[in-house]
Amino acid sequence: MAMDAAGVTSSEDLLVQPLCAIFRRHLKRQSLRFTPERAKVLNAVLAQTGVFDPDQLLDAIPRDGKGKRLSKATIYRTLRQLVEAHIVSAVLLDAHQAHYQLTFGREPKGYLVCVETHKIIEFDAPELGAIRVRICAEHQFQPLSHRFVVYGLSPEGVAQAQAQTPGPALGSAPVRT
Repeated sequence: MAMDAAGVTSSEDLLVQPLCAIFRRHLKRQSLRFTPERAKVLNAVLAQTGVFDPDQLLDAIPRDGKGKRLSKATIYRTLRQLVEAHIVSAVLLDAHQAHYQLTFGREPKGYLVCVETHKIIEFDAPELGAIRVRICAEHQFQPLSHRFVVYGLSPEGVAQAQAQTPGPALGSAPVRT
């Protein structure tokens, strides 16, 4: 466990230990082993700061001593197992690519997704948690998680769409004759 100069353990280090134990227990219940490959995927997931896709994990995991990298299939299988263990969750942002986020021990986030550039902006919105609690209480519903996603156009997306489409600018009022 890493400590800073004052001998204090970081909160990230405290998070890694239980996640590894949770993942090991989940695998054991499935009669699977905690392999070095699964450990590499878990470490790469823990290093992500926001939403990520399997290709980003593939790029983040260093090659072994022989220059070999993990297969995409291993990454997808391990991600599925991490989802089943409630360590990460699938974030359905678009139809083109599966995205994931580390959810264990973290507050839910909101997302702005540009439909033109596929740029994803993550933001904090603690007031959404309060809304979730109120709505769930009204319906006697036990919440496990929530997701707030706004689809639209970023400034770059607007510029890109305008460059591709001749005619009136996006967002301008229709011309009536």
